[in-house]
Amino acid sequence: MMNSKGKNRPHTQKVKTIALSIFLAVIVWIMVMLLTDPDITTTVSNLDVRFTGEAALREKSLAVTGKDAIPQLSVVVTGKRSDLMSSMDGIYVQVDLSDINAVGEYDLTGTISIPSTRIKVEKERYGDIPVTIEPLTAKEISVTVKQTGSVKDKLVQSVIADPRVTIMGAESEMEKVEGAVATVDISGMSADNTQEVSYLLTDASGALINENETLESMNSNVTVTNTVYDAASLPVTPKLTEELSKNYILKTNESTVTPQTVTVGVKNGAQGFVTAVIDKPNGGEGEYRVEGADGVYVPPESASVKVKPTIVRKETRQMELAVETENVPEGMTARVEGNVTAAVTGAEGTLNTDNVKASVDLTGLSKGAYTLPVRIYGDDIIAEGEYAVNVIIE
Repeated sequence: MMNSKGKNRPHTQKVKTIALSIFLAVIVWIMVMLLTDPDITTTVSNLDVRFTGEAALREKSLAVTGKDAIPQLSVVVTGKRSDLMSSMDGIYVQVDLSDINAVGEYDLTGTISIPSTRIKVEKERYGDIPVTIEPLTAKEISVTVKQTGSVKDKLVQSVIADPRVTIMGAESEMEKVEGAVATVDISGMSADNTQEVSYLLTDASGALINENETLESMNSNVTVTNTVYDAASLPVTPKLTEELSKNYILKTNESTVTPQTVTVGVKNGAQGFVTAVIDKPNGGEGEYRVEGADGVYVPPESASVKVKPTIVRKETRQMELAVETENVPEGMTARVEGNVTAAVTGAEGTLNTDNVKASVDLTGLSKGAYTLPVRIYGDDIIAEGEYAVNVIIE
């Protein structure tokens, strides 16, 4: 009686024979393909469209647009299999723009470019190629700085040496451009420095313009100077502009600022101050610009504060004031010869002898007759000029 192993031998041998036959057939097919290199016909799709004559077009102040709207192009070609495999990426459609002299919509004839004479075009599957020719325009835009990163206990002021750049491009693309942004990474920056920084174009909303067919600039970089400051928290004092202060008074003790302090940059621990500039007499509570003294850098995040100002109109009056004596020497008496008449400026309707005072300081003086300067004072009071009186000390 034959055992089970004996029954399975013919089947196993048959499987091995079939597998060997398939393997040998594949080897033979590969050798035939390599040795004979047969002709094949295939379709090449998504052909690139390459334009010539764009430089000549720009010399006429024209630019081609709408390249992304060109429909899909394909071509049927025949050639040796090896040639097609090695040259597929070199097949494209060429379009000549050099004869165009005016703006408009054009349907142009393309030419198939084949990298090898051993490849033959059987059928072109496209018609005329639509292009749009627009005026080439130029304009000046402003580049702003954007910082990334941070430095502990430091602030960095980044300033573009010349923020105006000129760009050129097709009219429809130029209409979208409103500005540009140059990004500076300040991470770990510990010393003042200067960098050449590239910039990206932005639209009216400040968003980056990612699609660009024709836009270009003579200079793709701007020079950015970075100045490193110590961070300091300083109180904010409101003040009127020089123009407003001619006719108005800011009552600082009745005005409020929020926040009361801001973080600014100072050099080498130097002391400084910041002010909130009140630039409208009837503006009421609102956001006002923050300015720093010389050597103080106000970063964008501290550039404004909310102020509720109390502003009153000025008036100037001639006032006759009795002059009081201060710091009379011990054991002596002092007598002022007459009153002082002075031009005094203060809040409209508030100038009277109850809130405008005049005095002389006798500190360190001895018996005798003196001509002394008069101090005129009061809440939000300004003496227009300098005044003096005669004083007798006995």
